[in-house]
Amino acid sequence: MKVSKYEYSMELLVAMTATVLAKRQRVSCLEAFDTFIQSETANMIFDEDTHLWWNGPDYLADEFERETKAL
Repeated sequence: MKVSKYEYSMELLVAMTATVLAKRQRVSCLEAFDTFIQSETANMIFDEDTHLWWNGPDYLADEFERETKAL
């Protein structure tokens, strides 16, 4: 299966965002990834119409934290 450069970029961005969240929350990268990948913010990264994937990992970590505080 061939992955497009956009899908690869989105997947890499998710991993980078999980790393940022892990440092901020002082949890493992795997734990941060598991929590983040289930979020609406992560879903929006894979939606090419939102263009959220154009933003960097710090911005996405901020968006995730706003989302989880709203719950």
